[in-house]
Amino acid sequence: MNKSHIRIHRKLLIGIGAIIFIAGCSNDTSDSVRPFAAKATLTLSKYYNDQGAMTLPVWEQSSQAGMLVAGAGKSEAFYATPILAGSQKSLFLFTLDVPHQETSTAIGFWPAEAPVTCENSTLKVTVPTQQNGSVTPCLVGKSTARLNGYNGCEMTLTQFCCTMYISVEMGDYAIREVSIKANGGEAIAGEVSVGIDDWAASASEQTITVTLPEPLDCSQEAQIIPVMIAPVTLTKGFTATLTDTDGNSFTVKTTKPVELESGDKYDTDDAQMATATELIFCGDNMIYMIDAGLADASGYKDAVTWSWDATTASSTLGLAAARCSHLDDCKPVNNGKQILATSSYNWCVLLDIETQDILFHTTGVPNAHSAEILPGNRIVVACSGGESSTHNSLHLYDIAAPNRIVDQVPLTSAHGVVWNEATQRLYAIGGQSLQIYRLKDWETTAPSLELEKTIQTPQNGLHDMTLVNANTLCIGGKRAYLYDIGANRFTEMTLFASSTSIKSINYNDETGELWYTDATHPEGSQSWSTQTIRYATDMNASSETRTIKVPDLDMYKVRVMNW
Repeated sequence: MNKSHIRIHRKLLIGIGAIIFIAGCSNDTSDSVRPFAAKATLTLSKYYNDQGAMTLPVWEQSSQAGMLVAGAGKSEAFYATPILAGSQKSLFLFTLDVPHQETSTAIGFWPAEAPVTCENSTLKVTVPTQQNGSVTPCLVGKSTARLNGYNGCEMTLTQFCCTMYISVEMGDYAIREVSIKANGGEAIAGEVSVGIDDWAASASEQTITVTLPEPLDCSQEAQIIPVMIAPVTLTKGFTATLTDTDGNSFTVKTTKPVELESGDKYDTDDAQMATATELIFCGDNMIYMIDAGLADASGYKDAVTWSWDATTASSTLGLAAARCSHLDDCKPVNNGKQILATSSYNWCVLLDIETQDILFHTTGVPNAHSAEILPGNRIVVACSGGESSTHNSLHLYDIAAPNRIVDQVPLTSAHGVVWNEATQRLYAIGGQSLQIYRLKDWETTAPSLELEKTIQTPQNGLHDMTLVNANTLCIGGKRAYLYDIGANRFTEMTLFASSTSIKSINYNDETGELWYTDATHPEGSQSWSTQTIRYATDMNASSETRTIKVPDLDMYKVRVMNW
């Protein structure tokens, strides 16, 4: 220890000793309340911060701690600075109004401006009813001792409130406000009264509103919203109502009892906006988008949110209106902002949903059955069976050069194409084969599709393929299967064990939901068409869960805009 530190500690000890000596030698032996010097050792504890992690505060030279002495009436707060800065624990010297040589209960708190008071032996702490999504420390502790004695008192200060973290799932929304209420009517904020003896708390207000200074963007990742809440028991749980920037609201809640403890944290279940499932389907010359929740087995017309009539593209395509028909795919691409539509009448378009402008078109794709967007603003089209040299193949195009084939590779009865960003591979189906291609010379003016692998599928007659996740494809036609890319393994979906003509299949592996069209028993005027959209919640069930009738179209495929 250097000389300056020795001098400081020597002066400090002499000062404290003198004060205690004077107090101890006083002729005044009464127990009247008067100012006395009191030593207190205060230790700061970790607390949960805005991100849900722990913050460990330390005493700074500029810090101040507060102390209250419980008693009749309202207690005055006394303040002191730490004698030893730079650590969690420090000695303080307070001047307190306490009875001489009597045991008293002291309440310590930090920071000094924390909303802490004491009245008639009841501690009162304010938990704001209006918050902004940040956590403010309010560390409190207590000790019962003879405060003006040589030993003084010692206490650990811990975060008073409980911190609730509202977990918000990723979604296309931004949260601006959250409101929290107890289902049993308990108060959860405001002035919180705490019994000095049992430390039991009761609050005054039933609602906490968190208004975020900036909307919380949930479009890229899940988020959390911290809420400071009183340490009380919620007998019937709570409900948190979240409101987005568009004014839409959704909730996360529990009806089970929840015990909120001081200094602890409570993580809610994931909150997610319940968005309507939007479907897009095609047949004849029409593409329709519908709110699946508003459609039923009797029809879809009242659920239509958007539509496109292919005959309006007649002049752009250079085709007679009668040839602007036989739509067989309507795949959402580019984050659902555009649609790749194909027709068995030898054409393909990239359509902007909002403006209905045609961004790309080609009329050189015989018996086109599906298409896919590829990196570098390129499109691949699956051209199915026929007699010409351009049938039974995949055609590669540059969006900037309509009708000019960049590359063509053979694939018998080509029906489906899917790009997998994770594996950087193109998957295509036709007949009884699944073919895997890599993109070759892609940065040049002469790109091509290079066949890397051919896999025989369990059944022939393949009609559709969709990407489930980075490692899984869903393939349908005669029966249906999930294909594990990494394990090179097919798993049958037994719901379709009797199906011989599945035209489209969409599977959500997180929820188990399926939307599909099945022409095993044809409906409409064609041998390949259906007039029923089918929904199931179990890929191994014995039948679908519900249906939506489309009585006025020779329908081919259905796609899911959003689950």
